[in-house]
Amino acid sequence: MGVALLGMGICGFTPTSTGLSYREMIAKAAKMAYRDAGVTIDQIDGAVSAEEDFPSGYSIADEYVPDQLGMVRKPVYTIPGDFMHAVASAAMQIETGRFDILVVESYSKASNVLTKDEMVRFAYDPIFNRFGLSPHWLAGLELNSFMSEAGYSIEEVAEVVVKNRAAAVANSNAPYGDNFSVDDILGARPVALPLTELMFAQHADGAVIAVLGTDEAARKYARKPTFFSGIGWGAGNSILERRDHSLSIGTAIAAERAYKESGITSPSEEVDAFFVSDSYAHRQLMHMEALRVNGNSNPIVNPNGGALGGGDLFEATGGVRLYEALSQLRGEAGRCQVNAERVLVHAWRGVPTDSCVVAILDKERRAL
Repeated sequence: MGVALLGMGICGFTPTSTGLSYREMIAKAAKMAYRDAGVTIDQIDGAVSAEEDFPSGYSIADEYVPDQLGMVRKPVYTIPGDFMHAVASAAMQIETGRFDILVVESYSKASNVLTKDEMVRFAYDPIFNRFGLSPHWLAGLELNSFMSEAGYSIEEVAEVVVKNRAAAVANSNAPYGDNFSVDDILGARPVALPLTELMFAQHADGAVIAVLGTDEAARKYARKPTFFSGIGWGAGNSILERRDHSLSIGTAIAAERAYKESGITSPSEEVDAFFVSDSYAHRQLMHMEALRVNGNSNPIVNPNGGALGGGDLFEATGGVRLYEALSQLRGEAGRCQVNAERVLVHAWRGVPTDSCVVAILDKERRAL
């Protein structure tokens, strides 16, 4: 059974959103998504929510989700991971044949969190890895290891920031579009050398909603559906001391599964654009290597500006990449538009994990 993306809705994205509560943001994005997908609440069978208690500020945060989605007394399945982990879970549920249409939800109200770094620190092992310093220390270690093993220079890492922040200038949904030089990036405030403050995404507020369904539902209701041809996910070793920090094993595993399912053998030739996690600049390069696509093929990567230009939305970050991919396939990306018939969407859960998802999305359903 095929799985399709019927439509999406967003609310945001801004560094602060003092005029809206998180419930209002989710409700606005849901209304937009349902209209875009051509469905009503009564036609949706349930929801998958990507939530964590820490960013929300209270326990069992997903219990506050059904109301604004219109999913009262309907099943709501919670994923403590990125939006794209929730998408993968929704796709599996649809493929069981028990659900025709599901909604996927996540949000960020980062502006409400005063100590974001302290919250990230809680993700580390409390005995061996939760040091009394910036939680970005692991990203600095990864950056050094990646450059040493993969042969990239610090200037090439900085160039990722320059390109993505510049691309975001043309994206009306991206709050961090700007024009920088490589020297600006390298000369910014040091955080975990050689990592500087401009080498990782800054937080933003927003909500993202996706409506997934069967191919039949897509063709019956949606105005411009797109189609998943492959989804894979994987993770590197959860024990930091045993992980190779120069590569993303999670991405490699996820890509292998997605490529196999979609019949892709040469990703640089068969995929038109890549929407890849760039929460840290070096991670974009690392992920592209794991996707078996290097710079020599001159791939189109994050043409909308990525997270460096659009912001880090906690669990919703991968959903923004999916929204950008959908807009590209529909020809609705405005000044960021590229020519794309098939795209790849990648998501990474963030430090200290190497938990990743890869999805292949096509403009039209392709026969394998």
